[in-house]
Amino acid sequence: MNITIEIDTPDACIISKALQAEITSSPYTKSETDIQIANSTVTISIHTHDIRALRGTFNSIMNWLLTALDSLSLQ
Repeated sequence: MNITIEIDTPDACIISKALQAEITSSPYTKSETDIQIANSTVTISIHTHDIRALRGTFNSIMNWLLTALDSLSLQ
């Protein structure tokens, strides 16, 4: 099972670095998350064989993403 999320933002590098820090520090063993940047688009791919792990990872990524985007909007 896979989910791909694409975000178009002028702060793509900042968002990618913030999410990458969270992903590498989290002990996920049932899912794999990959982040790519192309121009101003951040692509986040979540891969797993367990629907519960997919839902949990997706929810965590979305919470981190929204927090990062909200933080950037305060500038």
